[in-house]
Amino acid sequence: TNNAKMRRLFNCKDNKILDVAIDHGVFNEDRFLDGIEDMEHVLQKVVLAQPDAVQVTIGQARLLHSAASAAAAVSSENIKTPALVIRTDVANIYGSKAPPFPFCDLQHPDIVLQAVQMDACGVICNLFVLPDDAVGAVEVHRRCIQNVTHLRSECTKYGLVLLVEPLAFKWADPTQKDKFAMDNNLVVTRPLVRLACELGADVIKCDLPDNIADFSKLKLVCHPRPVLLRGGEKGEEAEVLAFAESLMDAGASGLVYGRNIIHHEDPQYITRKFMEKVHK
Repeated sequence: TNNAKMRRLFNCKDNKILDVAIDHGVFNEDRFLDGIEDMEHVLQKVVLAQPDAVQVTIGQARLLHSAASAAAAVSSENIKTPALVIRTDVANIYGSKAPPFPFCDLQHPDIVLQAVQMDACGVICNLFVLPDDAVGAVEVHRRCIQNVTHLRSECTKYGLVLLVEPLAFKWADPTQKDKFAMDNNLVVTRPLVRLACELGADVIKCDLPDNIADFSKLKLVCHPRPVLLRGGEKGEEAEVLAFAESLMDAGASGLVYGRNIIHHEDPQYITRKFMEKVHK
């Protein structure tokens, strides 16, 4: 991978990272828009807290640079633009009901070139596994593999870091089979994160296994790649911060938090709190 881009992405003091994900609008779910209706406002608040990276779509990336300028104008501190990570794919499987025809497609064939033009350090995509009996499960998995391999080629060409998000799903209710839920069983997730590595991922972003003690087994099959853990659904502040600390103590190279930051009443405050946990 491009070591210069990796050094920009990870904090030079400890090689850890807090990546604030604000790419939820691409998944076409109204509930994901709470707190990010005004992207300029949200980005300015987040930039003021100076996370290591911000993760957005190509359509919103230009706002990061203007938000950084606006933040610098109102702050007495030396405000730097966080490293930029571009969400490259769009999917329809996060709804309250399982879709009749699930998909996960790249937004543009030349999305990596567009990311370079926005001064991104890296790009991210999903690697999904759906329940075996879900409609289109094989097609979605195959398309995700094709997405990763295409992005690997493009990232090598343009010198960007490739982050891959391997996520497995199960039926929330096996009797109804009408909604997906995360499947964090190690037997399912361990081969999936390894597949991402085999396909060329530079960085892995995934969920914690059901048993936190099993995270070392997940890390081992990814070694020497950094493994970042996802934040997930919004929770009570003290509990979420304590959990974030436990994730770092378990050996994560960083955290990717979205809803717990953007849905907070003060995104700037909570971002700084997460930065303290990541870089303690």
